[in-house]
Order: sequence, then structure tokens, then C-alpha cells
Amino acid sequence: MTDPPTILVVDDEEAITSALGVLFEQAGYRVRVARSGVEALALLEEDADLIVLDIMMPGIDGYEVTRRVRRRDDYLPIVMLTARDQSWEKVAGLERGADAYLTKPFAPGELLAQVRALLRMVQSGQGPDAEQPLSCGPLQLWPQQRRVTLHGEEVALTPKEYELLAYFMQRPGRAVGRETLLRQVWGYDEPVDSRTVDTHIRRLRAKIEPRPAEPQLLQTIRGFGYRLGS
Repeated sequence: MTDPPTILVVDDEEAITSALGVLFEQAGYRVRVARSGVEALALLEEDADLIVLDIMMPGIDGYEVTRRVRRRDDYLPIVMLTARDQSWEKVAGLERGADAYLTKPFAPGELLAQVRALLRMVQSGQGPDAEQPLSCGPLQLWPQQRRVTLHGEEVALTPKEYELLAYFMQRPGRAVGRETLLRQVWGYDEPVDSRTVDTHIRRLRAKIEPRPAEPQLLQTIRGFGYRLGS
């Protein structure tokens, strides 16, 4: 029997960490709590399968924690929380490597759904598989292994970057709108700022395009969305 995933909850408000601890433990997860960015980084040296991270904290804020995590780990899922619904904050968090973003107050079920989806993304890649990869030019993706290579070299992607690329790789040459991506990749049913998509596309291009400013693989369809072509 495998151990349940461990969620690291990072927030300087005790009421928030206590409430989230109860929520996640009742859902069957193990919980660890950090009350500052410094404490969070120290705990990450030990064990965590996902981080739920507040942005506004004294000292090292959530943006800096995310940036430092991504310097050493592209695969650890990060859900950012903030009390302010500002588009620039969402973009800033996603640019630094967050996989999802929720504004306080949020529905507990919505947070749990995001956590479960991100953990499934990571867990579904466990174990070797002899499958044939999906290919687009020099880019190859193994869905069961959740593995991506470019010119034969491994590409480290965050969980959301991987899901976004996989969606395109399964539909080569097809133009996909931003709203469709928000529904299919992010699971949003209601309208959401489409810059969420654009931010992740920029991050993905930086990893798979030789010249991200002149993309050849992940092409822009002006006024609509994107298309993966060879």
C-alpha cells in the first residue's frame, strides 16, 4: 500500500493553514505546514508532492519561493493563492512557474479539484512503458512516461506545461482557441483571463523553440489561439 501524497501548505496566517490542513487531511492527504517562505524552502529539502503557496508573506514571498523551487525542480506542482484578484499577479505567478492560481476566498472543492488534477498529472507518469512517442519535428512526447525530448535531449516541463504540450501533440496541425485550452487543459468552465494561456505558451516556447521570439513549432493564430506544426 503506497503512502498518500504529501501537501505542503505555505501561508503566514494560522487560520488559513489550519483550515487547509483539515481540508486536505479529510481528503486523505498528508499535510505539512510552513508559516514563511524560508520555512517552506527548508521543508522542501525533505519531502512534498505538491505545494499550496500564498503569495503575500513577509520576507521571502510566494513569487520568490516559486522561482527558487523551479531552479531545482520542474515537476513539483505549485498552486498559488492570493487575496487580490489582479491579472498582473496571476501572470507574475505563472511566469515564475506556478501551475494553478486561486483567489481568496475560494471554494474548498475548487482547490481540491486543482490539487487532484495536478497530482494525477504527475502520478500518471510513473513506471516505464514501451509506447511509441508522439512526434512533431524534433519534438517527441511519451504520454505514459510523461517524458518529452527535443533533438533527443530531455526537456524538463512543469505539470501544466506538459499537459499543454500534450494537448497540442495529440492534435498536430489543428488550430486551438484560447477558450478551448482553458476548458480542456485547465478545466475552467467560466471565462478566465486568457493571459493564463499566453503566459504558459511563452514558458513552453522558451523550452522547445530555438528562437522563442520566432516560433516554428508552436505557432500563433492571431486573434484566436495556437497551432502545433512541424
